[in-house]
Amino acid sequence: MMAAGEDRPWRCRQQSSMATAGSGEDQSRLVLRGPPLTEAEVAGAELPLAAYLVQKLAAHGDRLLQVVVGQESRADWVLRQAAAELSALQRAVPSLREGDTVAVCVGRSALFAPALLATICSGAVCAVVNAALPHESLRQALQELRPVAVLCEPQATKSVSDARPTGCPLLVLGTAEAVPDAQHLLMSRAQGLQGNNTAPAVALLTSGTTGQPKVIRIPRRNMALAMLILTRSDAPLGKDDTLLFTTGFFWLSGTLFTFWSLDTGMKCIVTPEFNPQTVLDYIERSKPTAIFMPPNQWVSLARHSPEGRLRPAMQQVRLCFTGGAALNAETHAWVEACTGRPLVQWYGQTEALPVCNVLASPHRPPPGSVGRLHAGVQAKVLDLQTGKCLGAGVDGELCFKGPTIIDEFVDKDGWIHTGDVGHYDTDGNFYVVDRIKELVKYRGVHVSPSEIEAWLLGHPQVSEAVVLGIPHDEDQEHPAAFVVLTPGATVTPDELKQLVKERACGSEEKLLHGGVFVMESIPRVATGKVSKGQLRRALQERTMGKV
Repeated sequence: MMAAGEDRPWRCRQQSSMATAGSGEDQSRLVLRGPPLTEAEVAGAELPLAAYLVQKLAAHGDRLLQVVVGQESRADWVLRQAAAELSALQRAVPSLREGDTVAVCVGRSALFAPALLATICSGAVCAVVNAALPHESLRQALQELRPVAVLCEPQATKSVSDARPTGCPLLVLGTAEAVPDAQHLLMSRAQGLQGNNTAPAVALLTSGTTGQPKVIRIPRRNMALAMLILTRSDAPLGKDDTLLFTTGFFWLSGTLFTFWSLDTGMKCIVTPEFNPQTVLDYIERSKPTAIFMPPNQWVSLARHSPEGRLRPAMQQVRLCFTGGAALNAETHAWVEACTGRPLVQWYGQTEALPVCNVLASPHRPPPGSVGRLHAGVQAKVLDLQTGKCLGAGVDGELCFKGPTIIDEFVDKDGWIHTGDVGHYDTDGNFYVVDRIKELVKYRGVHVSPSEIEAWLLGHPQVSEAVVLGIPHDEDQEHPAAFVVLTPGATVTPDELKQLVKERACGSEEKLLHGGVFVMESIPRVATGKVSKGQLRRALQERTMGKV
């Protein structure tokens, strides 16, 4: 990023924040802009993705790329295994056409990278599906995807076979026969693809609190451009780094990190399902230079690591980063104090890929901020009631426009309306507060659950906290908290309500009028998100005297 190109938009922001939301000219001045893409990045978005990946992988030789729950995968093995999987796929589906969908059902397995490469080289869309989904959710996801074939790891064979559409062939990853010239097979198929970079490369499933699948297909161009931004010369991570992450490959982060590894040769360490002790052990053994975890896992690691172990384990880590949920300034600073390392927030959506702070900015954002816009992105903040553009420091819906955003999800003017509430400061740093649909409305006033959750998590005996709105006849909704306490905790629900009252400083709408409920665990859907529906049902059962 060129400093001159970046400085001008920030000056405009400070002027525009003084404008009133009235005329069209004022509205346009309230649109923020990141630095421009370079000519090389604009041209690179049209690169033939499959052939590019094969070339990069071949150049890595026998370099160690991933260690997935103890399974090592080197570049030359990924190349050979991908060719074997591609050959098996072509035999199973002789009529396979460019644009068809192939579902790859995996958990945490080294077989994901070759399956991803084989599918992309075939010209098919690689639909990454969590093999651990409950049967009905898995069946619904595969029905929605309508794949021409399903690839799965050996341990998921029965569950995936039972859930796949009738007549859809099932291929078990890792069982395909080797082919004589792996690189030649992959490259010849990749070079035979049409040069249509608007065609989708990857499909990911996202879900809300219901867990119902929603398919998002990411075009080749968008993925290529994201890779180019992540591999800029000033990016703080490169081939000599070791990145540890805790998310599955069916998350956007897991898929994107795999592309990043194939491209640069950076080593990725993938841990088992999150457990503070297990992750700490992995950090001590693998000595990563960078770590990515969702905010709740950073909090859990900081809170439950044995005293005296965490900071020494983090000594060699240059970059800690997070994403996937809002993280306020107070909790952000507390995690940094516990780990002794700076923590960077990364913001984006599956529909948009990263839009803020893609690790390449020389400016460290303030605590609680997701940073500035990355190259080529525009942003505006809209009033939740009027839809007018807002200036600095005022919360509204975050909207973005840019080349990594999928056209299918934008309005007629090219803007994606994220459903996230947040604001920007006079330096152009963005802050994400909450999801619009998760805001609690008390007597017409919007209340942010994440703010109250952060207050509760500040208590040393609160391990997890979720706040949601309980319908009320007169007040619309009452904020209620569901908490998991640490072993041996003595704090009472009334004491937690008093803690929130003290932090609210007279804000009546932020009080826990709906109560505090102690849970053994917080229910989550298969993607790891909190199941608000299950929490509401649990509360309903309690009030009816069933629990």
